[in-house]
Amino acid sequence: MTDANTGDPLIGATVQIASDLLKGTVTNLDGEFTIDVPQGEALKISYVGYIAKEVTVTSARVDVALEPNSELLDEVVIIGYGVQKKTDKTGAVSHVTAEELNQGNLTDPIQGMQGKAAGVSIAKKGGDPNAGFSVRIRGASGYTASADPLYVIDGVPGGDPTSIAPEDIESFNILKDAASTAIYGSRGANGVIIINTKKGAGREGGVSEVTFSTKYSLSKIAQKVDLLNADQIRQYAVDYNYDFIDGGANTDWQDELYRTGSTFENNLSFAGGNEKSYYRASVSNTDWVGIMKGTEKERTTAKMNITHKGINDRLTLNGNMAISFEQNDYENYDGND
Repeated sequence: MTDANTGDPLIGATVQIASDLLKGTVTNLDGEFTIDVPQGEALKISYVGYIAKEVTVTSARVDVALEPNSELLDEVVIIGYGVQKKTDKTGAVSHVTAEELNQGNLTDPIQGMQGKAAGVSIAKKGGDPNAGFSVRIRGASGYTASADPLYVIDGVPGGDPTSIAPEDIESFNILKDAASTAIYGSRGANGVIIINTKKGAGREGGVSEVTFSTKYSLSKIAQKVDLLNADQIRQYAVDYNYDFIDGGANTDWQDELYRTGSTFENNLSFAGGNEKSYYRASVSNTDWVGIMKGTEKERTTAKMNITHKGINDRLTLNGNMAISFEQNDYENYDGND
């Protein structure tokens, strides 16, 4: 049993006797199968994503090649335990690609998903650059327990999305309901966000690629709170006959607290290899200055993945390594200043 286009064996294809569908078998790792069937009987052969086929047995060996069904592939969605038709799916899975992410200087990869997936609320916890983002999938699920979703990074559950540079993100998959999160058990009670990072790609002739990008942006508060100035306070005291000592000060305390924030980001990546072995390595440095004085953060991340294919592309080995360093700075305030 093979793919009609590539010739690759189809593993786990269903083979049934057409006159008795209760009798059947599946193909092994080599796409081979064995079944007792009278000569002249028809076999019904099917495989997910391929056009089903019936063949008549005329000899002891039957060679079958199935044609891919692109329309069928577009109509099914793989969930936790099984395959679901797209027409039966109730929007429980959202997919966001790197091209669809919000652009600009992002303090967190999660920030790129804001407004991109239905039923997913993402909000900054505050103006402090050291504060992360609050993520709620289909609302809060409890009052005391954590409502944060489970993050799965490159297949590893429990990862920290802040350890990844936004430039390294390939796509997000947001799983929202019990059917799609079933494979993760109770850990997926608040939803699951699957993060896929960019990987190298085999290039004919082993051509290498180097990419560098730099970004700089400024931020400030949209509007200050409307308060009385010094002259208005003096007039207020006169109008209501208040006794006060006029020291002549005219300090705008909001100006003393806030400033123009900035973000400076540099990203460098290398990719190369051939059709059998390829890699991608990246390093990113980001320096944030918050709009509130005394709040700063610097983060450096490095990531590398290597892929090797062997045994006629039947075996694929992947290796991933990531490291991040983060320094948070706060104003030292003890309440007595």
